[in-house]
Amino acid sequence: MKRFHRNLNIMSLFTAGLLVCGLVFWRTVLNIAITNVLLNGIIIGTTLFGVGLCFANMFALLPEYKWLHAYFAGRADYGYTPKLLRPISMALHNRHIHITTNTLTELLDLVAGRIEDKRDSVRYITNTLIFLGLLGTFWGLILTVGGFAELLIGIDFDDPYVLQNMQIGMAGPLSGMATAFTSSLLGLAGSLTVGFLGLQLQFAQNTIYEELTDFMSQYVLQNPAHNANISKISESAPVNADTFNKISEIHDAFVDAKYQVHDLIRIDGKYPAIVAIGTDEKMFIATLNNDIDVLQNVLKRVELCFADTLEGINIDARIVFISNKNLDLGNHIMRFASVSALRKYLMEHENKRPKTKKERQVFDAYATYIGTAIDYLFKSNS
Repeated sequence: MKRFHRNLNIMSLFTAGLLVCGLVFWRTVLNIAITNVLLNGIIIGTTLFGVGLCFANMFALLPEYKWLHAYFAGRADYGYTPKLLRPISMALHNRHIHITTNTLTELLDLVAGRIEDKRDSVRYITNTLIFLGLLGTFWGLILTVGGFAELLIGIDFDDPYVLQNMQIGMAGPLSGMATAFTSSLLGLAGSLTVGFLGLQLQFAQNTIYEELTDFMSQYVLQNPAHNANISKISESAPVNADTFNKISEIHDAFVDAKYQVHDLIRIDGKYPAIVAIGTDEKMFIATLNNDIDVLQNVLKRVELCFADTLEGINIDARIVFISNKNLDLGNHIMRFASVSALRKYLMEHENKRPKTKKERQVFDAYATYIGTAIDYLFKSNS
């Protein structure tokens, strides 16, 4: 935690220093800003947005970092579901899924790709600030050149007030120069500010990735039986990093639609699936498997499991699978061509979470029971 907090402290001290300088020299800053209110306002606003984004991404890393250390310290029930490390979390939380060295490499590549996506947004803002500074420079130069051209054309040297007219006419070109210099100054200052904060964010992300790599390497090395069964695993339980990534996208889609998502399960000991539980006795089992016989068998097992379990409750269980095959299987087995199509459907049928404390307690107890029963049902059949 020391390395992580060190980067956060550096960001905080740097931002605090800039704020103090702004308060001390507020008149100068104000004069620079009002030179061109529109453009300079956009630059200052973009800078503030970039600073806020850096801190938001930094604070989003903190629970991920704590989860990583908690899990590998033996506290798997930390109470937080990671987002950045979602593929790793899903792989580790299902004891039926074996991680080989190749799968480990692919999982780490997925995490690295997610980290890189976070960095791209900060880089884009930094480049945008540089662009806005250059835009102001050329804008100011255009105003300056145009102002001088108008001034020279309008000079009448026979006029006894020619010098006074020239002084008045110089206001336009000089305002253009002011726009050029102030926008360039603010653009460069903003890009340096966001760039420095982005650098500290990158250091923190690298810390998480390095420690994750060390932890996962130890995990695989401490489980040599995994590597000894590679051929057997690849035949009976084909799970790779791409599968984890798609499953995590399905997980996020249900979470965004306010469903309570249970841990990753395995259908018939092979196919990973997500169980999402909602109010009004809704339950979805989402998988990438498109074996119709397997899906229908799963639905029958679920219906038999809950037929007489809860008095007065008829669970509306549905199987969701992602496949490009055009199959019409009725209302209880639903096919979506992509995760995006599933997300669109869930947004249109958003789950209404209970509002009162008592309703939430009842729903949590109900969802826990359903999740436990489903977990037992599929693990007992694995």
